[in-house]
Amino acid sequence: MSKTNSTTPELAWEHAVHDIPEAGLSARREAVPEELATLASALDLIACSTLQAEYTITPTLDGRYRVSGRLNAQIAQACVVTLDPIEATIEESFDVAFWPQQDMPTPESGAVDLDDEAEPEPIVAGQIAVGRVVFEHLAAALDPYPRKPGAVMDWQPAAAPGAGPGKPESPFAVLASLKTKS
Repeated sequence: MSKTNSTTPELAWEHAVHDIPEAGLSARREAVPEELATLASALDLIACSTLQAEYTITPTLDGRYRVSGRLNAQIAQACVVTLDPIEATIEESFDVAFWPQQDMPTPESGAVDLDDEAEPEPIVAGQIAVGRVVFEHLAAALDPYPRKPGAVMDWQPAAAPGAGPGKPESPFAVLASLKTKS
C-alpha cells in the first residue's frame, strides 16, 4: 500500500475519524461514471463498468481503526495476444489497519516478509482513505497478462539470408550477416 498520500485521484472515498461512532460504521459505495472512467485510465483497462465496495470501519485502540470489506467490479482488459476485449468480474476482500501518523512504525529494512501482517496505513488529516484501499486492492487483483481462451501467439522469426529450408539458423549466422552488410 502507498504511504505517500491519503487519497488517490481515482477514488476520493474518505471518512473523517470524528464521524465514526464507537460502535463502528458500515458503508456501501458505488463509483460514479467519472470515477469509473478515471479508474479505467489509471489501470490501463478498456473499461471499468461497475465498482461497488461494502465495508465496515471499526475503532480499535488508541485512535486506531480497522477497515474490512469487499469490492466487486466489472472490467474489460485487452488480450495480450489478440488485443480483443476480455470481460472479467473482480471480487476481492480487504482488511486494513489505520493508525494515527505519529504511531506509524518505522520501517526496519528494505526486506519484506510475506508472512508478516501488513503494515498499517496512516490516518492523514483525520481522514481514513477507504478509496485508496479499494483502488489498490482492485489494481492488485487484475490479471497482469489477460489472454482470451484459445488465443495463441503464432509468431515465427524471419529466416536470415543463407538459411535454407530445414536448416536451423545460428545466432552467429545472424551476426555474420549483419557484419557483411556494414
